[in-house]
Amino acid sequence: METQTSIRDYLTGEKVIQTFFLAYLNVSDFYMAYTEKEFGKGFVDLYLEPFFIKYDDIPHAYLIELKYIKQSEFSKELLQEKIAQAKTQLQQYATAPSMIKGIKGANLTCGILVFNGWELVYCEDT
Repeated sequence: METQTSIRDYLTGEKVIQTFFLAYLNVSDFYMAYTEKEFGKGFVDLYLEPFFIKYDDIPHAYLIELKYIKQSEFSKELLQEKIAQAKTQLQQYATAPSMIKGIKGANLTCGILVFNGWELVYCEDT
């Protein structure tokens, strides 16, 4: 893998955006923020699990699927393809038994964020 990637690969893209969100979301202690947590035989980009041990009355949990399109590759067709992929993935994660058990009756909100470079080009909660 190291011979197939350059340092530049780690400076842009979905992983950088994911890491930024993870750092930002960990400022508050209302939620435990996870990346690449396994649900339904897949890995969600960001999962905000209510910190029930400290706050037993948090009514919401969140799944966020991030998609990234390089600026040089952006097209409306590719954007629609990324949105469809995200919706399918979120449905898979949201219905996993481990997800349902983990949120302990909290309302689950799923979100899609698609970036074109650093620009947010699509945002939806499902």
